[in-house]
Amino acid sequence: MGLISFKNFKLFKSSAATAPKNHGSAHAPEEENLSWIQRILRSPFPYIFIFALALAYFISYLPSKSLPQMKEGEIAASDIVAPADMLIEDAETTENRRRDAAEAVLPIYVYDPNVILNTGEKIRQFFLFGREWLSAPPAGKKDYAKFQKDVYEKFGLELMANELAALEKYVFAAELEEALIKLLEKYSTPGIILSKSLFMNQGPEGGFTLLRNQEGEKVIRVQDILEIKEVKDKLVIDINKLELAARKKGLLISLSFGSLEPNITFNKVETEARREKARASVETVFYTIKKGKVIIRKGDEASPETVKQIRNINRNLRGKKAWQRNFLGGFLLFCLIFVTLWYYLKSLLKPPTAFKYFLMMGLTLALSLFFYKLGLFLAETSGQSARFFLFQDVDSYKYALPFQFGVILFAFLTTNAVALIYAILNSLLVGYLINANFYFMIFSLIGGLGAIYGIKYYRRQKRTSALRTGLFVVAPLNIFIAVTLYLVKERWAAVDLLAAEVLMSLIGGFLSAALAFVLLPLYESLFRFLTQTKLLELTNSDSPLFRQMALEAPGSYHHSLIVASLAEKAAEEIKVDPLLVRAGALYHDIGKIKMPEYFIENKEKKIDAHKDLTPSMSTLVIINHVKEGVEIAKKEKLPQRIRDIIEQHHGNSLVRYFYQKAKEKYDPEMQKIGEETYRYPGPAPRSKEAALIMLADSIEAASRSLRSTKEENLKRVIKDIFDNYLQDGQLDDCNFSLKELRLIATSFLATLRTIYQPRVEYPGFDFEVKKKKSEPKPKNNHKDDNDRGHQPPEDQTD
Repeated sequence: MGLISFKNFKLFKSSAATAPKNHGSAHAPEEENLSWIQRILRSPFPYIFIFALALAYFISYLPSKSLPQMKEGEIAASDIVAPADMLIEDAETTENRRRDAAEAVLPIYVYDPNVILNTGEKIRQFFLFGREWLSAPPAGKKDYAKFQKDVYEKFGLELMANELAALEKYVFAAELEEALIKLLEKYSTPGIILSKSLFMNQGPEGGFTLLRNQEGEKVIRVQDILEIKEVKDKLVIDINKLELAARKKGLLISLSFGSLEPNITFNKVETEARREKARASVETVFYTIKKGKVIIRKGDEASPETVKQIRNINRNLRGKKAWQRNFLGGFLLFCLIFVTLWYYLKSLLKPPTAFKYFLMMGLTLALSLFFYKLGLFLAETSGQSARFFLFQDVDSYKYALPFQFGVILFAFLTTNAVALIYAILNSLLVGYLINANFYFMIFSLIGGLGAIYGIKYYRRQKRTSALRTGLFVVAPLNIFIAVTLYLVKERWAAVDLLAAEVLMSLIGGFLSAALAFVLLPLYESLFRFLTQTKLLELTNSDSPLFRQMALEAPGSYHHSLIVASLAEKAAEEIKVDPLLVRAGALYHDIGKIKMPEYFIENKEKKIDAHKDLTPSMSTLVIINHVKEGVEIAKKEKLPQRIRDIIEQHHGNSLVRYFYQKAKEKYDPEMQKIGEETYRYPGPAPRSKEAALIMLADSIEAASRSLRSTKEENLKRVIKDIFDNYLQDGQLDDCNFSLKELRLIATSFLATLRTIYQPRVEYPGFDFEVKKKKSEPKPKNNHKDDNDRGHQPPEDQTD
């Protein structure tokens, strides 16, 4: 049966021993006391903006430097080479083709059937008007001038005096009317244009597109259509063939010329629309220039083609404004990623830890991008000048980039879950950087998973695990992935390319390991990680602080060693970090270096340093070793978690020995003696490690007060200490389960039994002086109690 059971467990706290809860941690200022600058620095959102801005800027395209513009015939002072791979728009060729396409569109003309109808109706109205004028009752002499003016205004005909006289003579004969209408219809029906002069520059196939409402559109050659001048010539010929009097023929010629109108007119709007459509149908002409291509060599004369090519390249570089849109898109994308990351980490971890991991991820992603960009730059430089075939392919250098160094860092310093998150983000960054390359995204992600496994396999005790992971896990896995992707891409003939990618994958694993190994100490210091390696350094017994403690406070030093043994073994049982517990136990009493003579374990003679002090003053000296320990820890730059253990290893428990002594001394006024004066400042342990050291500290000290170290007595000490701290509320904030308390108690008992294990007597020696039976036993009338809540001799003041 375990030492802690429900039978012995007291569910409710004692009302007389309730610990105050208002003691906060000295190193954690309250939120309301923070300045606005501190609030900003503790908020993740400014860092989200900074990280997204940095990543988006450096990952986006930045315009290259323009080439020096040359004039035709100028001698090049140096080689001019293309600064990047680019697709150049040949603006001149494109414009020429578009102009040719627009010019190839024939002008659009529209046939208007209403023209001939309107002309015929106008002629009939003219002859009717003339007849009415003649038949009007004479009121004197006829006004010929007024008639001519009215005809011009109504019908647009200019009649000469002789023509009007002839029409009057023939009484505006219907014969003339019908002949005129037939002649105009004959030539207007096929269509008449105003002039052919617009088509003079066209070739023999030139013409125009004629639009007819019912017949649709048709291409008409210029020679197949008549203009006004040609129609007039034909009208003269046709009229002269008529069997009419010469005067009538002249009258018909004059009236036909005045009534003739073109019925095929130019449609400018439709023509321009078709030409613009033709221009738009011509695709832009491009040609490719590879990075490093020599445009002109030093000493050569610039030809017109060279000048044109340099001008096109510079126009392309100046016109690349897409990088700004790319930057904006990248910025929004990374903002979304970091916001999502923050809230995920916040749901997974406590806010301070989540904030630390968030900053670490942002910084590492930015640092990774820097190394990736630097690697790509060096790859392009080396690939162009390499002579050995394995180093000539620039694309293969991408496998040598240290994709996994950040994952190794996270796997070593944080948890596997957090390292996995970083591996996913890093693979997205790699794919986005290398032109959305899906294969490199896979390469990075699988390599990251391998790095996480490698750190778990080689463990985190030594920084060399980062090297071993990179060399023996990441590098072979990179090679395997490279070969697999080679097979997936089906590049069977490129065996030399496969060899180059395998070599670069091996280099990539080495670089990842080397970078992670170099950056590990920096990350440990910058983000205050307490790694196993750091803990091993802290627990080195040769440290100056331990040597000082062994010399000036030997009893406290020995006590710390025993507490470390007790707590470390129990930590292994409940699966908390045993090395952290050991380090915390070794440092928990370093404050006693300041005034070692006031602690019972350091007294060399029977001199009571507390003899002339009041109980309250003695209590102040005792509890002050916690504050002194924290100050020494800060001065020695011990990690925060070690400082927390020092600060919390007594919680806000009661210094029982001096509290009881005060009650005995000031019995008349015992109602005025409050526990607050005789309690440690706290806070109560907030981690399992700190609570474990508090229990081990009290039990080790209390066990030394036993006159008999039988198992029953050791069990009673453990039970009483546990019960006291439970009832006092000291274990409320450390999240111990009952099972863990039972395991801790069992472990403490096993360790104490080992420490106090009796040995066989040495034959021939009598080390103990036997007291005579008649000699009475000395009485001890003291009520034994001390600051740890058990029963040591009266002078025990630890």
